[in-house]
Amino acid sequence: MKNTNINIIGVGTYHPKNKVSNNELIAHFNKLGIEIQGLLTHLEREYRYLSDDKDETVISMAYEASINALAQAKMKPEDIDIIVFATDTPEYTSPSNAIMLTDLLKADNAKMVYDTNSNCIGMLTALDQVSRILQTNKRFKRALVVGGLLISSVVNTNDPVTYGNFGDSAAAVVLEKVEEDIKRGFIDSTHYTKTSEVDNILMPKIGYSKITKGEKVTEEDKKWTFVPFESDFISDYWVELIKDLARENGMQPTDVDHFLFSQFTNPAAKATLDKLQISSDKLTYVGNEYGYTGVTSPIMALERALEKGRITEGSKVILISVGSGSTATAILFKF
Repeated sequence: MKNTNINIIGVGTYHPKNKVSNNELIAHFNKLGIEIQGLLTHLEREYRYLSDDKDETVISMAYEASINALAQAKMKPEDIDIIVFATDTPEYTSPSNAIMLTDLLKADNAKMVYDTNSNCIGMLTALDQVSRILQTNKRFKRALVVGGLLISSVVNTNDPVTYGNFGDSAAAVVLEKVEEDIKRGFIDSTHYTKTSEVDNILMPKIGYSKITKGEKVTEEDKKWTFVPFESDFISDYWVELIKDLARENGMQPTDVDHFLFSQFTNPAAKATLDKLQISSDKLTYVGNEYGYTGVTSPIMALERALEKGRITEGSKVILISVGSGSTATAILFKF
């Protein structure tokens, strides 16, 4: 019996040219009387890329990542049936950023094209949705899932958590449906949400309606705001999601070959594997090089793991992240 598999056949990323070191940000916050060295050390940050190009947008970044992913997949834009764009820093709400990207790519045969926003888990939920659409809709064979974060366009430069840790980037993944004798590609997903942190991370700080109605607002009111909160629960969420995926697919967590976590907190990723008695050698971390790139961060790690041969044919891989509010998701792929 043939299996309808949804395989990852191309991954591409992009980051702006402007590379920012810890020293630059430490000096910036020292002038404000804010100490961030401890936070940067804890989160294992060294560099991040922040766009200083006034013409750069989340769409232009996504275009570059898409071209890279399509090249790796040996596909042309016109081969794509579905384009989904995950971002929480959109350039437009109308038309969709996905439509704008489709036009730039000249992906003339794309039929289902839309934006999605679930914050930092956005690319994972999009991969989940699109994989299931491909499995069940006979009209579609290939999809491009794109994500982008242009934090530099909305960041409050007085905020040590966001400005100190985040970076701009885009990432793209090409998915293809194929009938094969073996079962591989997208296997399963699981999710969890609680709303106790719903007011801690807001963009914009006061909501769009107050800005668009012309009320008197400050520049800070228009920006991203991050109120620190106790985040030790993240590793507990991730442990339960990993256990769920393993149990539902006849595995043990230790059977997973590699893990690609949110790059926001490497200590939480290590704590998760420690609680599962799994070596941290099974994870890839690139947040020291690129900063925390939100929606794209697990895909940035996926690209690196593939480049370094940490993921090979037959590898069982879990991609897992957490988003504002809070919500978490995990996806199991077999390569």
